[in-house]
Amino acid sequence: MGNDYRPITRQIGHRFQRVGIMYGLSVATVIVLLSVAQTSRAAVINVIDVIPNSDSSEAFQNSEPSLGVNPLNPLQMIAGSFGNGTPYFKSVDGGTIWSDYGALSTNDKSIAWRQDGVAALTSTLQVLTTNPNGSLKTSQIQTFSGTIGASSFGTAINTLNPGQALDQPWIRTGPSGQTYEVYNNLSNTGGRSATMRVSSDNGATFASPVTLETVNPVGGQDAPSVRSAVSGSTVYAVFTRWGTFSSVTGGDIFSNSQVVVVKSTNSGASFSAGTTAATTTGYFSTTNNTPLTLGQQRTSSDVAIAVDPNTANHVLVAYGDRTGAGLLQLKVVESTDGGTTWTQKFTTSSAMRSALPALSIAANGTIGLLYASYDPNTNQFSQHLLTTSNDFATTDDSLLGTETNATPTIQFNPYIGDFYDLTSVDDVFYGIFSASNFDNGNPLTGALFPDVTFQRDFMGTPGTPSFELLNLAGNPVGFSIDPFFFSFDVPEPSTIVLLGTMLLGLAALRRRRL
Repeated sequence: MGNDYRPITRQIGHRFQRVGIMYGLSVATVIVLLSVAQTSRAAVINVIDVIPNSDSSEAFQNSEPSLGVNPLNPLQMIAGSFGNGTPYFKSVDGGTIWSDYGALSTNDKSIAWRQDGVAALTSTLQVLTTNPNGSLKTSQIQTFSGTIGASSFGTAINTLNPGQALDQPWIRTGPSGQTYEVYNNLSNTGGRSATMRVSSDNGATFASPVTLETVNPVGGQDAPSVRSAVSGSTVYAVFTRWGTFSSVTGGDIFSNSQVVVVKSTNSGASFSAGTTAATTTGYFSTTNNTPLTLGQQRTSSDVAIAVDPNTANHVLVAYGDRTGAGLLQLKVVESTDGGTTWTQKFTTSSAMRSALPALSIAANGTIGLLYASYDPNTNQFSQHLLTTSNDFATTDDSLLGTETNATPTIQFNPYIGDFYDLTSVDDVFYGIFSASNFDNGNPLTGALFPDVTFQRDFMGTPGTPSFELLNLAGNPVGFSIDPFFFSFDVPEPSTIVLLGTMLLGLAALRRRRL
């Protein structure tokens, strides 16, 4: 038994290590190798099971993970998931070691760090009453604040309880205490459910909620996911305005839906009426393991948004599209004029169903897209980090893990989560996803991670049939769903150019010495 650690692969480090090999090559060969290096840079990324060693006996379905990273000290981070209640975890060493950070009783949650670095915020949902058919009737949103030195989030600093059906709160922060909570208010007149509320004191108090939707959606409401992104005083929010409803196997679809982006340039004091970034076929699954799901994971018109930290006019949106029977694809659109016009930049393969997008743009301009895929032919999940440093002219898709959909069996919805989470500080991406911890090296029956670290106790070797989870007493523990953290530092394009210059210089020096 013990803890296995496999070092994080740093792509630039490997390139420098190969300089000695390239030293004896011709200039033409070096140019060819450099060209390949520039166009194919998918990396093996170390993923770390967040469950602490002290929790080795747990076997809960730890789905729907969230992540907050201190922008002033990225060694500090707090994560959360569903599980035994809603457990939270913290790390003070950049995500290598995690410890417990208490738990809250929630039905939804998201996390963001204050921009002054003082504390993390979590926005949570508690269902208060339901209708006779089980649908949501009333709920409340609570905001909590916690420092890295504390042992938990403590008590709520704000509660929103209007006696209405609120859903899926999502929190993001800006400078000077600006805090933005978007959510769905299913009680809004005309189905105009996409809503935001704004705080100027780090979530302690909020102004009256703002309805972001300006028309009555044909489909009766906006899709559940509302997301936001902040750059200075500029705030964007995105949601899917559901179109014409029809039933299909496994759920509902909404043709001619619109992916709508609204914008504020005054820290949320007022918002534009919104522009249509794309037209899509929305969807909402009602059962699992159907042509409208990722296996046991339900789906529902996912969206994600990111704004360039260097220029607020550069914004990206990822959204789900039901492109045909049994087909779920993610698409990415881009605006460089502040959301006035949009251009499609990327689409996932039609060979697999893809969902749960998370977007971020690093300080060096590199774009990151974290997402999940499901292959109905093999009944397997996979998680991916796609990056591009040249605006999708080329992309690098790094496989994070592959797991069977057959096990473990779903305990509740959502199976792995209605979203993944991705953020960035400087030139480093930080992400989190949930997946099976059954790392037997065979995704037909368990899971296979290219590079994984477990904190929880185990025996055998990860990635082989001998792998088995143990509790601290040395007894077997059943496999389950866990949150997995990763970080990835993408080198700037200028670094690659500098490397090429060095290699060409070494090759020329080699010729002169012969």
